[in-house]
Amino acid sequence: MACKIKGTHIEASPLVLGTDYYGKTIPESTACALMETFCEKGGNLIDTAHVYSDYLPGEKHMSEKVIGRWLQKSGKIKDLGKNLYIATKGGFPVVGDMHASRLSYREVKSDLEESLECLQVDAVDLYWLHRDNKNIPAEEIAGWMDEFVKTGKIKSYGVSNWTAQRIEELKESSIRNSFAQPVASQIRWSLAVTEKDKREDDTLVEMEPSEYNFYRESDFPVFAFSSQAKGFFAKLKRDGREYIKPEGKAGTRYFNAQNIKSYESLLPICEKYGMTAMQAALAWLTYAPFPVFPIIGSKSAEQLKSSMETIKWCSGGEFRIEEFVD
Repeated sequence: MACKIKGTHIEASPLVLGTDYYGKTIPESTACALMETFCEKGGNLIDTAHVYSDYLPGEKHMSEKVIGRWLQKSGKIKDLGKNLYIATKGGFPVVGDMHASRLSYREVKSDLEESLECLQVDAVDLYWLHRDNKNIPAEEIAGWMDEFVKTGKIKSYGVSNWTAQRIEELKESSIRNSFAQPVASQIRWSLAVTEKDKREDDTLVEMEPSEYNFYRESDFPVFAFSSQAKGFFAKLKRDGREYIKPEGKAGTRYFNAQNIKSYESLLPICEKYGMTAMQAALAWLTYAPFPVFPIIGSKSAEQLKSSMETIKWCSGGEFRIEEFVD
């Protein structure tokens, strides 16, 4: 069920493993076990970032370092670029101030070179610009990324939390100058939607109708983060006729009438196919009319195995759930 990402060497599995908090709230031993399980269950693309875990006290860049050590100790380094791929991100704003941009040639180059060192690799399969800065011309940014591709530090690149308009500008600049083109985008997207006044970070880009139209019309791949809505569909419970607000971000971010309605629409599908609401919501993303790769985050092997079971219900597999098609 691997899907070729156009313009790259990557044949990606339907689900992508997210690795935030590796080496901090998720101990290294647990993180390594999760990566092993992910690969055993058919996963082959691991997504990290230079800033992951840096917002917590302690050693910096722990997610990348844990992955780098795992690649070496497990022997998986020999599979890198063939049937295992690593994606990382750079250019994240100053930790603690999301509006203090660090998107510059010098800072992205520094982040990239440090990422290669932490990961213990010569090149990254897919490199993401972690945030945008609309004050910088897209043509200038396209030039940086073309240089990194041509010098062999990255094999392909995409953007994270960029609007459709800026992605179009970047693509057009790349084509006009014969530069390497962006190949994919990361935005926050799940079946559960957030209310605008509940969005805690205005530098995040979420799937909106205008964004959706761009991806549909351009057939541009999306890597959907927060694809499980912080576990909303797994945590939502009912007491008689009333639904109980889930604890944590699942509740504060996603507990609203529209998401409850979506949950109820999943129940007949779950009963028919023997799947959980979380699995149904995750598979739903892959039925979009453009390539979608949900990024899953798990704290335990049990959670990860449950998520990975979703692969058999994803679009493109032998098992199809036509009810997912809107």
